[in-house]
Amino acid sequence: MVGDIISISRLRMGTDGKGISTLIVFFDCPLYCEYCINDFCHKTKSSFGGIPRASFTPQELIDFLKQDDIYYLMSGGGIVFGGGEPLLQAKYIHKVCTLADMRWSKRIETSLNVPWDYVKPVLYDMDEWIIDIKDINIYKSYTGTDNKKMVENLLKLRNKVPKDKIHIRIPGIPGYNTNYDIENSVQWIRDNIGVEPEVFLYRKTINR
Repeated sequence: MVGDIISISRLRMGTDGKGISTLIVFFDCPLYCEYCINDFCHKTKSSFGGIPRASFTPQELIDFLKQDDIYYLMSGGGIVFGGGEPLLQAKYIHKVCTLADMRWSKRIETSLNVPWDYVKPVLYDMDEWIIDIKDINIYKSYTGTDNKKMVENLLKLRNKVPKDKIHIRIPGIPGYNTNYDIENSVQWIRDNIGVEPEVFLYRKTINR
């Protein structure tokens, strides 16, 4: 078993939860977002920037991560799985989590728009679920697909893990959603998930 990995970003602070973290970025995603910063993740038959794709076994990845062990332990940080859509490689991620130091924080950044069978392997591995739901109102026009799986999974997740492990993010996207759209999405999360989502704004200078 190997992970199909785009990159590994070390010594991150303030971007992926508490403490110092390492972000493991995986290939492939079911969404095609207009302003995707990792659009190359879809190019599954090519290399990234001329560099061969990284294929770590779970143990090889753990050995690599151990070099920052002291930073994780001193800061309350740990490892973060992102992408692309990391849940497409959930069985691999689960294996990595079983080998990781129990004191490392384990987080996942996901759209949650995958079949539930891709969520189950890591359901109880994560200390935090950082979920980008885009916007309930303009989801398909922005991502190219509907949000049925995301909504179903979010409702299931709400009943499976403590609410303090669920961190939902809603972006303001220039040219796609309005303040009214955002407030509707925020209210839906409050009413149906019972958490207070984070709202943030995409920069208007982003171009494809």
